[in-house]
Amino acid sequence: MPGMTHEAFATQLERLLPLAQANPTAYRHRVRGWVLLGYGFIALLLLGSLGLMGGLLWLMLAVGVGGIILKLLIPLGYFVWKVLRAMWVKFDAPSGRRLTRAEAGPLYELVRTQTRALRAPTVHQILLTDDYNAAAMQLPRLGLLGWPRNYVLVGLPLLQTLSPAQAAAVVAHELGHLRGGHGRFGALVYRVNASWAQLAGQLARGGGGSLVHRFTDWYVPRFNAWSHPLRRTAEFEADAAAAQLTSPADLAEALCAIHLREPALNRLHWDELTKTMAHEPAPPADTISRLLAVARTARLPDTEEATLLHRAVEAEPDPHDTHPTLGERLAALSQAPLVPALPPVTAAEAWLGASLPILAQELDAEWASARTAPWGERHAVLREQRQQLTALQERLAAGETLGPDDAWTHADLTEDHVGAAEALPLFRALVESEKYGATAKFSVARILVNQDETEGLALLNEVQTQRPDLAGVALSLQRAYYERRGDRQTARQLTTLQYQHADVEEEAQAERQTVAERDTLLAHGLASEELAPLLTLLRDPTHHVAQAWLLRKKVKHFATERPFFLLLVRAQRSPTLNTDEEITTWAEQLAPQLVLPGSGLVVPVVRAYHWLGKRALHTADSEVYKAPAAP
Repeated sequence: MPGMTHEAFATQLERLLPLAQANPTAYRHRVRGWVLLGYGFIALLLLGSLGLMGGLLWLMLAVGVGGIILKLLIPLGYFVWKVLRAMWVKFDAPSGRRLTRAEAGPLYELVRTQTRALRAPTVHQILLTDDYNAAAMQLPRLGLLGWPRNYVLVGLPLLQTLSPAQAAAVVAHELGHLRGGHGRFGALVYRVNASWAQLAGQLARGGGGSLVHRFTDWYVPRFNAWSHPLRRTAEFEADAAAAQLTSPADLAEALCAIHLREPALNRLHWDELTKTMAHEPAPPADTISRLLAVARTARLPDTEEATLLHRAVEAEPDPHDTHPTLGERLAALSQAPLVPALPPVTAAEAWLGASLPILAQELDAEWASARTAPWGERHAVLREQRQQLTALQERLAAGETLGPDDAWTHADLTEDHVGAAEALPLFRALVESEKYGATAKFSVARILVNQDETEGLALLNEVQTQRPDLAGVALSLQRAYYERRGDRQTARQLTTLQYQHADVEEEAQAERQTVAERDTLLAHGLASEELAPLLTLLRDPTHHVAQAWLLRKKVKHFATERPFFLLLVRAQRSPTLNTDEEITTWAEQLAPQLVLPGSGLVVPVVRAYHWLGKRALHTADSEVYKAPAAP
């Protein structure tokens, strides 16, 4: 991250978390100091700019050199406008089906009773969602002036897997957040982060703001580090409030049930639903209603539940995670882990009663409506893939030997549509391939490590040497393997390597965001067959491309694995495509339609990039397309 490495950020979190846990109130005051520092810097920017504008106006009136002064006032005014605009942060209201007292009387009574007992602020709306989750939100209706509107969100799938006592503890936990003002403080933190992100982005687009960028790079990661531990301590505070109001045992049962029932629901309902996507062109009309029946008895095999619970309890705390681990939360409650029995009556049945099937049908319709388009698109892709896989299998059955491209496609589609075990020998057969060797070796390693086979670890090390750009995923797979084995020391070492690789990835991304005169530009180095798809698009008369040059930017990271190209395009002039602004807009609209042979930027031939045009003319073989002269 700019201004601080990932490893330094993690070290900062580990240092600050004990301070926040020791005295949350004092720590919150210190975080407010960071908030004031951020807003104070913005206030200085505004006051300084407004003071300078006032001085220039006085000078213009006193001396009478209006033209020169006006040229200075316009950019200053624009800067002030951008700063003020960045301060406006919009909070969107949460989505969900608003429950009425008639539909959910017992839930409303529970919230009323718990709110009074906790002395929490009034809940204005209770929303029902299709998520396996519960939450509380406070949204300021008057921005910085406050006047929050309070929401409690409950997921129907969650309520259908918990008993009323367990769900009551979950609701009390969320109300504990409201009592502690965690929502208000969280909104303040969000507003600070969003303001700085918007301000830096707007100034970057305007080509200025170097002072602001330097302060942002220093301030934002440190503010994030200081504010982050408060979210973890807020979870412990909310747990303590819920345990006091209900009971530590009820909350512990709820926490354990959530860790076990959600994976069961994923496997027994959502995974099965996903499988139908290849065969059904539209999502089912009763997804949530079906879920209710499955969730009622959702369980995994006893041994698997025991393993899941043990891993959740023994998991290494992640300083980046805003939620403590299950083990940390149970320890704070002085409760032992357990596998809760299925409830004879679920919270959804007890609280929603006769309204339950009607509400489920409403969520059915909303779920299907929101997913009809992406489901249809995915169905078309899967259907085409299955047809392609069938054709490849028929060719193999006929005794044909597949070339490298078809062999890779066959292995890839086999894993997606048949299984990893069936795809493993197909990937192994490609390990010596010149084109797909490293990628095939990575696939073999990934499958083996996920099966807890130690052979995969050595292969992952080899892959990282051959393909440094795959190091992030490889390290993640290795770390997960050692975490499953309970080897915390090795997992921590791999985490450090992940942080270092994340820094490299961010640098690689940053150097691919822009092009500047100081950059070194090279010949594209592509063969004619690699250019063919791009040339086909450039020749399309609807794109109005008169001429195009292709260059490769010299980058520090992953230059071979992820080459970065610059496509300089000259537009065919017309009455509607004449000014620099019109041509820039045309290039922005053209870019998504062009497929570059790697990542890159599409740059228009306009005055701002006159230097790039000169560089292109002096680079061998950079011109890749020129439209034929009009007859």
